[in-house]
Amino acid sequence: MNEQPWLQFRHDIVRQLAFCIASPPLLQAWPDASTAIDLPDQQFWLQHFQQYLPRLLQLDHNPQPLLQHVQQLRSTRLGIRFEGLLGFWLQDHAYHPYQLVGQSIKRMDGSRTLGELDFVLLNRETGQREHWEVAIKFYLGEASFFADQWVGLNRRDTLGRKLKHLQQNQFSLTGLKDIQVDVQRAIVKGRLFYPCHQKVELPGWIAADHLNGIWGHYPPALTDNGFWRRASRPEWLTESGAISSQTANPQYWADGLYFFMQENRVKTRYMLRANNLIHKSPYNRNSRILNPHRFHMCDMHAIS
Repeated sequence: MNEQPWLQFRHDIVRQLAFCIASPPLLQAWPDASTAIDLPDQQFWLQHFQQYLPRLLQLDHNPQPLLQHVQQLRSTRLGIRFEGLLGFWLQDHAYHPYQLVGQSIKRMDGSRTLGELDFVLLNRETGQREHWEVAIKFYLGEASFFADQWVGLNRRDTLGRKLKHLQQNQFSLTGLKDIQVDVQRAIVKGRLFYPCHQKVELPGWIAADHLNGIWGHYPPALTDNGFWRRASRPEWLTESGAISSQTANPQYWADGLYFFMQENRVKTRYMLRANNLIHKSPYNRNSRILNPHRFHMCDMHAIS
């Protein structure tokens, strides 16, 4: 199978839906190995993608139902979009064994909200009720690659902190009324970015087939046979089908994700965490330029 089967679709929103289903998880085990919460593997997702493929092809011909669904989401944040797209798939009961019992179900202590459950599903094959919590995350690896050393662009957001919150808060059933849960599943997808100048030896709890890229503090070098393009926020899921060397507001080189393009294909994903070695251009406030006295080239190596 194509390693990126979501790229076969023409419409960006259908690509994103296909990505949410077919992309691999980040974890194959919990770092502390102390929880019974299930982590569905890549085979689980590829099987569901194959079952849903006829519907995806229909949506690629007419994406209007999916577009209307996304327009009704309460936020443009990627986490909300990821949950919303999975919700769209789960509502298509004809393509999987799940019946959607509820979404965003609140846990209450009297009038106080304790939290909410992302999804509660009835598995029609097993007869069990499943509780799913879902997350889409993008982390930059540092030092020895322990869970707390996978860090977001916001340094307060770490993989270790997210996993603890999942285990201790999001999977709590305290305050849940009239709903029985038999199985709990954590859906954690996204991409891990490796540091430019460090040998990477990943811990065994990270899924072997996870999506990846590289990161650094410096704008990467241009080459004669390709160009860098800043990714829009939805493209953190998957690239748009419309290839361009520019975006409406490019902001080079601000923090964020960049694509190295060759022959209209993304060859490398590079997450830039800028530091004081680059500064705002005096000619364009949306661009940043190198401090030539302190620039150090990132060692670009091929990451698919």
